[in-house]
Amino acid sequence: MRTPSGLLHVVDFKTDQIISAIQPKDYWADNRHWEIKNNIDIFDFTTFDGTPHAITLQQQNLVLKEVRDGRIVPYVINNEVEKDSNDRSLTVHSSGAWVQIAKDGIIKPQRIESETVNTFIDIALADSKWQRGITDYSSFHTMTIDEFIDPLTFLKKIASLFELEIQYRVEVMGSKITGWYVDMIKKRGRETGKEVTLGKDLVEVRRIEHSRDICTALVGFVRGEGDKLITVESINKGLPYIVDNDAFQRWNAHGKHKFGFYTPETE
Repeated sequence: MRTPSGLLHVVDFKTDQIISAIQPKDYWADNRHWEIKNNIDIFDFTTFDGTPHAITLQQQNLVLKEVRDGRIVPYVINNEVEKDSNDRSLTVHSSGAWVQIAKDGIIKPQRIESETVNTFIDIALADSKWQRGITDYSSFHTMTIDEFIDPLTFLKKIASLFELEIQYRVEVMGSKITGWYVDMIKKRGRETGKEVTLGKDLVEVRRIEHSRDICTALVGFVRGEGDKLITVESINKGLPYIVDNDAFQRWNAHGKHKFGFYTPETE
């Protein structure tokens, strides 16, 4: 297993184009924290302000990092960078870009009968730029989905059902991301439930929700009598979601909505 180069690439979230590169000597206090079981991967680092690459470190842009198994892992910048005027530095907080899969579409209530993991993954990613990557065969399984869920939650359920582990990666050709892949492979080692943190000077793991809060379309539903799901479809031209056009203009990626889900609390 070779040692990663340490080079970071920054990608424009609207074009998937690499717009800057940060050499290992130009960033520090880098910490990577991940929880395999919970699909959490957080990467924080500090770099110099006032440089060409600093300008590209904007909310929703991506940071590409090579990890020890050779994968290139994409991270999305969660919020505005933290600037320190004392030493002219800025700190970036990012999380695995697959958190955005939760916004890519809607998984409606349904029963999926006796299908392979490949079929399940294809259903989950039908409306996403992410594609099924490497998978290990794990027989046929059935799943009942009894309410609207997001595609990322569905992927977690699939991995649990088939007892597989999810890995996310991108492929890069030249200066552009050419493929986004979700792998599901047999679990490596025994499950300990431990969290893993790499890096130095770790103070706190936090701020992973900012990018998840952004949505341009909201799916609303509630359970009625007899456990029936009630949506806005009948009064919304057959669509189970309402849209925010201003948010869409600012945050859409490749002309696609970012979906959120809402169900009111009932007694």
